[in-house]
Amino acid sequence: MATCNTLPVRGAKLFYKVRGTGPALLVLQGGGGNADASDGSASELDATFTIISCDRRGLLRSPPDDPRQTLSIEEHAEDARALIEHVARGPVFVFGSSVGALIGLELLARWPDHVTRLVAHEPPATELLSEDGLASYKELCAEIRDIALSQGPRPALRKQISSMGIHRDDREDDAEPPVSAREQSQQTAFLLTQEVRAVERFQVNLSALTRAPGRIVPAYGASSRECYPAECAIALARALGHEAVEFPGGHTGYVLRPRAFAQKLREVLGVATRASGVLLIGPSGPTQRLEQPRH
Repeated sequence: MATCNTLPVRGAKLFYKVRGTGPALLVLQGGGGNADASDGSASELDATFTIISCDRRGLLRSPPDDPRQTLSIEEHAEDARALIEHVARGPVFVFGSSVGALIGLELLARWPDHVTRLVAHEPPATELLSEDGLASYKELCAEIRDIALSQGPRPALRKQISSMGIHRDDREDDAEPPVSAREQSQQTAFLLTQEVRAVERFQVNLSALTRAPGRIVPAYGASSRECYPAECAIALARALGHEAVEFPGGHTGYVLRPRAFAQKLREVLGVATRASGVLLIGPSGPTQRLEQPRH
């Protein structure tokens, strides 16, 4: 059972959820930013982690003081920092997907002491792409704009979703999106009017991240390997000097393949459950018992 609350931050009020027991894991959702999007994976992880998620500022449950405010990845990272300090009061594991992965990278770059390890799943950091990859991405953007002009926003959005490796049929049998049609509509509007622009304005602070390469796990989906967000993750791994990790599913694998995704996340973060509690698993076995973070 999740505990829900709100946290006043500079210029907004954040809705957040906490559930589970064990070391703290902050989940930063992908496009749309609704805390409920990670419920499926959270239900598979709450015996291992204390899971923290929130609606990003700009959504109905996290209203900004000024509705006309232009949002940014940097500001979302500041909100994540405030949430960590309020709920966990110490460093946390972080999982971020898509836009959430960009927020996680900015969080680690600016406040490295707040992050134990970050799994950055398919961050759309297109500036990291090769020359050929960037050219292909620009061609895709031009194609999406042409579709929007000739056919309207819905076909353009479908093309955008497909190009990122999001396929609703790529799911576990009982996995369903956790939000209503109304909420999906609001999140889509938020994505198109705010988050796309925030992503376009943002650049990864690679020089800061190279000072902590061992704490960053770039990741991509098995079924979205050929899509540009996965290519960005692989480019990030290359810049940090190690390999990207393959996760089950596609760009939204944490939503549509929650059981398999949760198992892989436990493996990558090095945390396992025991009857006596939660243990951090190091190269030579269990090394430290971790208590539930304070709320």
